[in-house]
Amino acid sequence: MASGDGDNKARLKALNLFANSSLGASALFIPILANTLTGSYILVGIIAAGYGITQALSYAYFGRLADKCGAMVKFVRLGFLASSFAFFAHVLAYDGFTLMLVRLAAGVATGMYAGAMLALSHDKGNNGKLAGVVSFGSLGWLMGTMASSIVQQLTSSYTLAFILTGSIFLAGFITSLGLKVRADASKAYVAGSLLQLARKNGRIYTSFMLRHVGAAATWSIFPIFLNQELRLNGVELGSIYAINALVQFLFMNTVMKRVRSDANMHMLIQVGVLLSSVVFLTYYSSSTYLHIIPAQILLGISWSMLYLGSLYILLRNNDGERASSTALLESYMSISIIIGSLIGGIVAEFAGLRSVMLLSSLLCFASFVIAVNDWRRGSMRITMLQNIRHNLSNRYARMLRQLTS
Repeated sequence: MASGDGDNKARLKALNLFANSSLGASALFIPILANTLTGSYILVGIIAAGYGITQALSYAYFGRLADKCGAMVKFVRLGFLASSFAFFAHVLAYDGFTLMLVRLAAGVATGMYAGAMLALSHDKGNNGKLAGVVSFGSLGWLMGTMASSIVQQLTSSYTLAFILTGSIFLAGFITSLGLKVRADASKAYVAGSLLQLARKNGRIYTSFMLRHVGAAATWSIFPIFLNQELRLNGVELGSIYAINALVQFLFMNTVMKRVRSDANMHMLIQVGVLLSSVVFLTYYSSSTYLHIIPAQILLGISWSMLYLGSLYILLRNNDGERASSTALLESYMSISIIIGSLIGGIVAEFAGLRSVMLLSSLLCFASFVIAVNDWRRGSMRITMLQNIRHNLSNRYARMLRQLTS
């Protein structure tokens, strides 16, 4: 059994590596390609928003379905196979409309496996396993962005980069065939609806979404900013993204593996969103490549805190709905891409690229305020419940004394 669990853990790490390698390889040049094909920042934002809409719906639907059917492994396999076809199809895009179509297909396909894969990666009382699996996603993003930038730099073509992404997803599908179904895997009783689940974890989702709206606004135009204002070439673009991913991998495998208590997790979320605000403010004031490097290091640390802290809390507090709760977090992330990409495109069109980064910093600070208030209210609720229990115990003791006297 231990050997089987170890093999599954290794395969889950590999799958997260493959998935994020493909996503990173394609995401690096999608905004630039979209801008080349359309010539409009607003249309760049619309294409990114379309991808986010389909991905959000897919996350929510397939995450819930995975919980209800108890067939996590099957959804992982289906998602990787569909993603392979969708990313191969990127080579067919020749204008804004065809690029939109393949991005919509990619959104549906990549939403199929995420919730199920995160649920499979979680063990009660073992945060280190989840941190280890998720960290390989960051390593995959690093490898994907670097490989894609080198391929594009050498060939001056996006075609090979997209063939690369489809091939990696296909390798992931083959790897997923070796995943073993858990002996206790069965159909789960899923109480309530997705709306009730969203309300139950509302403050986690709201704080996360607000931060990610700000981040998505900047990410929608960030490669353009680096390319046009800071004059970075393809390899330099890839190295900037690689710094962030490498820091995430190292930080998750060291600090985040040691996080145990709920209090620390809430604190990590708060620090993560506050540091994010500092990151986007640094982008806003940057004038050279060297100013971006420390910001990328800080970004890797802040995202590790926010993302893993949120996952820990959701997986621990939603037993039986793990795929649903984590997939819903991914849905909120995609919804944030929709809103943030549109905001980023519009603000960049009328106020300039740097104005987007200033707005992102303000939204992250608002997210920090919500996260702090959530933790304080939670602490107050715990204190109130302890006081109620203490008062009831005292009253019960007095009643017993009166009855026996």
